Amino acid sequence: MSSNTVLKSNLKFECQRCSKKQIVTDLSMGEIFCASCGFVIHEKIENSGYESSSGDDQKDTRRTGAPITLSRNDFGLSTVISSENIDVHGKSIPFAFSSTVKRIRIQDARSRLAKRSDASFNMAFDFLERLQDKLGVSNSVKETAAHIYRKVVERKITSGRPTYSVAAASMYIACRNTHTLRNLSDIATAANIKRTSIAQSYRAIVKRLDLKIPLVNQSDFILKISNTLKISAGTTNLAIEILKKATELDMMAGRDPVGMASASIYFSNVIRHDGFSQIQIANASGITAVTIRNRFYELKKKIQIHKDKNGKNLVVSDTCSTSNSILEKI
Repeated sequence: MSSNTVLKSNLKFECQRCSKKQIVTDLSMGEIFCASCGFVIHEKIENSGYESSSGDDQKDTRRTGAPITLSRNDFGLSTVISSENIDVHGKSIPFAFSSTVKRIRIQDARSRLAKRSDASFNMAFDFLERLQDKLGVSNSVKETAAHIYRKVVERKITSGRPTYSVAAASMYIACRNTHTLRNLSDIATAANIKRTSIAQSYRAIVKRLDLKIPLVNQSDFILKISNTLKISAGTTNLAIEILKKATELDMMAGRDPVGMASASIYFSNVIRHDGFSQIQIANASGITAVTIRNRFYELKKKIQIHKDKNGKNLVVSDTCSTSNSILEKI
């Protein structure tokens, strides 16, 4: 019995020869037989499900084909003539007919790129696939970006704009919609395109398609930076509380979320004496140390951190007495 054999027991029926209820269905061989006496009840059954191998949970697409995807020009449905000169039975194609097959293969490849839009789609989708690998995002994010790019082409927003910039902007919108933590600078670095060019395409897409982009949770940036630098949980939690207080005081308006998150981490780091410098936090967050320093002074001016009545836990507030304020030592 092969390793790919799939057996299913059926206790409802009995064998016609030995009258025992040990009927087994072999999906790989297409047979139904009795496990007791070996009598084959049926030898040609159809299996409409997926093929699977023993010990492997992944689906085998050899019989069903690749799934439909938006990140392909033809949605992954077109057939491709193999480059191997063999027929459907695995036999070699005669030499006299091989030149004809070669011409058919070339014509098939050209027909799939006959339209100019097809070539543009292929170029954009190949770029999205490379961008996915560099950013380390999931396939669902790439599929969302491909869907947005198709809508952009349909509305003719790509006219007069670089294809790669529009595709990168579509990926950024997909990251925002799926709550994947990638900022515009990450996209620009991975795509090797100027940030301003992607930003222009992003604004045009959002305006023309009337998209509702969800707000970024600034706490996610704190967790991202903390994981990169391996900052302690206490410092991370205090930074989140500082950022929440800054949001309550309307200090986030007109400020880069990454800059405010980095400044909150540095603020918390100074209070808890963790020893991380502004340069280290700036390198981990992808912004300059000057930005962190300016945002830190803004936070320090309006937010104070002091100990509670028991003198054990730290409390974040906008006003506190000068007697027990920790900020006097900074």
